[in-house]
Order: sequence, then C-alpha cells, then structure tokens
Amino acid sequence: HPLFECFRRLRDVLGGKAPRFRQGRWLLVLDARGMHDHRQNRDMVDEKLSIVVAVNNRQILQSNLLRSPALADPRCPHQIIIRENFATAGAAYNSGLDEAVNDLVVFIHQDMYLPADWVHNVVASIRALEASGENWGVVGCSGVTRERRAGLGQIYSTGLGVIGMPLQQPTPVDTLDEIVLVIRKSRGLRFDPDVPGYHMYGTDICLEARSRGMRSFSIQAFCVHNTRQILDLPSDFKVAYRYIKRKWRRYMPIYT
Repeated sequence: HPLFECFRRLRDVLGGKAPRFRQGRWLLVLDARGMHDHRQNRDMVDEKLSIVVAVNNRQILQSNLLRSPALADPRCPHQIIIRENFATAGAAYNSGLDEAVNDLVVFIHQDMYLPADWVHNVVASIRALEASGENWGVVGCSGVTRERRAGLGQIYSTGLGVIGMPLQQPTPVDTLDEIVLVIRKSRGLRFDPDVPGYHMYGTDICLEARSRGMRSFSIQAFCVHNTRQILDLPSDFKVAYRYIKRKWRRYMPIYT
C-alpha cells in the first residue's frame, strides 16, 4: 500500500519501529534514543552478496531488479553478475558462481523487485540458521513441502497479489521456487548444467543439497515478482520435468 510505503520510508529516515495497524489507524512508533544503535546493528548484520541474474531482456532487468531499492543506490556494496546467451540456467548460474567474489551468492530472476530491507532480512535469516547449527544448503523466499504446497514465505506476484504463508523463522522445505535461490559458495553446491532450459533447476539444486545431507529453507524476505502470467506450461518445462523425474527417482514423490 502506498501509505504503508510512505510510513516505512519515514521510519527508515527517523530510525523508528515498523508501522502497526490498530483500530483502523496506522501507528508509526519512533524512538529517537535508538536511532544510532539501530543503524549500527543493521550494518553489523548485513553481509556483501554476489547476485547472479540470467537475462534475456535488458529492459525487464532495468525496470525491475536494477531499480530495486535494495540495489539501486550507487554505493551498493553488492556484486551484480549478469549472464546472457546460455543454453541452460545451470550453465549460466555456474558461470556466475565462478565469478562471484563473495561467499553468499544469490541467484535471482530478472523480473524481481527487492525492497530496501530485503538484503538485511536474507542475511539475518541465514545468520540465524548458522547460529542454530543448521546444516543448510539452499535458502529461498518461497518453498513447498508435502504438507504445505501453497507456498511457505510471503511474496507478491503480479496477477495473484500477495501469496504464501508469512514465516516467523526459517522453515525447512522440500524445494524452493527459482525466483530467488541463495547458497554459500564455500559449501560446494553447484547447478546441474544438463537440466534442460530454464525450468526445474531450483528443484534440482535443493535435491542435490539433500543428497549431501544439507537442508533447504524458506525465509521471510518479502519481494515482488513482476512475472507475466503463464496459462499453460511450455514444452521445455515438460522436458525438464522428465529429466528431474529420472535423475531423482529415489526421492519420488517430489513436491515443487
């Protein structure tokens, strides 16, 4: 909502707490005493990212991901790696992974829009996982399990609105949506370049992590997916589906 975004920007400037809705009114709670510490603590938590995006339309990239408040600041400390003209997503992403200078690597769609607090939310969630001793392999913003197929992690998708269940903490999932996938380069995970085209590679890397004893997690890092609506699955999706079904038959049924 535009009014909420206005309040949130004001909150960021003044160092206040998040707006709350009570009895039909938005309440913006400010705390000037905590201004300096609040900003300092956020800087301490955040970590530099390498962000890899496979691109087939520069206009979509420029209008969405590169305009994101999380990345648009000229002083943005994060490495952005653009990959074009690769036959498969796995090949594109492995090329970006090889170039990544940061340990925390994000693989993301070109039509994603990231709010100003997105990086903080991602890094804080990963730090929480690591502090708890979780052997995590892949993190994302939307995932599914056998019991919960409607989506764990709340996002906005064009044409559908706000979808998914909001999460209070990182939650184990079977597979993650490819809109956002996060790994640590030092863990050694890589994409399978032989997964056909640009589908099912998220399912594949989650199952690869599982085969190595690592778990995948969905986190609450709200973002916007400005996707075009697909009324029918394309033929190349079905090719990738059959590939995954053969490769990971021992984990069937696979929920994705």
